[in-house]
Amino acid sequence: MDEARLKRARRRSVAQTAGAIGVVLLLVGALMFVLTSRQESRALNSELGQVLVMAEDVDDPPPGQFLARQTSGADRVEVTSSASPELVRVLDGALRRGPGRFDTDAGDDRPVRVVVAHRPDGSRWAVAADLAPLRERQDQLGIALLVAELAGLAGALVAAALLARRAVAPLATALTLQRRFVADASHELRAPLTVLHTRAQVLARRARTQPAEQLSDQLDQLVADTRTLGEVVEDLLVSAAAEHQPPPDTVVDLVEVTHDVVASMSAYAREREIELRVEATGAALVRGARTALRRALTALVDNAIGHVAVGGHVTVTVQRRDARIAAEVTDDGVGLDLAEADRLFARFAHGTDGTGRRFGLGLALVQQVAQAHRGSLEVSGAPGRGATFTLLLPAY
Repeated sequence: MDEARLKRARRRSVAQTAGAIGVVLLLVGALMFVLTSRQESRALNSELGQVLVMAEDVDDPPPGQFLARQTSGADRVEVTSSASPELVRVLDGALRRGPGRFDTDAGDDRPVRVVVAHRPDGSRWAVAADLAPLRERQDQLGIALLVAELAGLAGALVAAALLARRAVAPLATALTLQRRFVADASHELRAPLTVLHTRAQVLARRARTQPAEQLSDQLDQLVADTRTLGEVVEDLLVSAAAEHQPPPDTVVDLVEVTHDVVASMSAYAREREIELRVEATGAALVRGARTALRRALTALVDNAIGHVAVGGHVTVTVQRRDARIAAEVTDDGVGLDLAEADRLFARFAHGTDGTGRRFGLGLALVQQVAQAHRGSLEVSGAPGRGATFTLLLPAY
């Protein structure tokens, strides 16, 4: 639905932009045509006026023009010998008019412009010019402007499409991020809320039969669960922001983060009767966002727990490898087929043999965090032999 609305908005934007540019081009073209035509018409009028002033007889007018003269007191009209009978008639009629100019037809759809002038000696002069060259130039100008406008309109459509795509792109990105965040939030919060609700139910039942002082540990666990839920929300915001901005350049001890993750996931592992252990000593310093790294390790541990049977083991190992820090999450569960490893990096994907409930965004989040921290995610394993996911980050 959102995609359809965005497409309609983009098409509407393209149509409106192209229409506006097309109207502007049409107005500019029409204005150029009118101004150019008027300028050529004025130039012809000026030329004809000069001919009437300079002419001494009707025998040698400029090409395409014809002269007529009627001296004072004479009835006979002299006309350029090459003039057609219809043009002679037009010029004879023009001499009977007062000074001025007009356009008329000299037969055979032959438009002419006639200018009439009276000289001080009482003679009357008229000159007729063939308008076909002027009309031809105007037609050529109109065609040229039309082609230019069509080309401009095509360019306007392309430009409008690019501008519309660029204008709508942030909205499309925002809608995509919104949908992704809602999906991430529902996926992330489902399991912590279930755990929190279950613990609250157990605590409520025990509160009816046990003294209050014996419930302090369970109340502390309930508070810890609510704190974990708040951290999940914070991690969601961090992971969403990590897609469009680099992580903060702070020094993070990956060993410390690993111990925090194992501590927070231990209750979940015990519930599934899975041994969760950590093998990490000293310090393993990297640069990046602590919350994002914690979320990535949590996703790896959760993925391992979800693919281990009752009585299985999950081990988290942090060690230095040359100039990188490696955080390995190894399990002895159902394993995986390396042929489907690429598919596992899709958002919310899980192995075909996994049975556990997921807390994290899946391996897609881990890969995203690794890339944001200039690191990588490696996977190894075989069906029935467990799997190992290794988060490699540049050492500080």
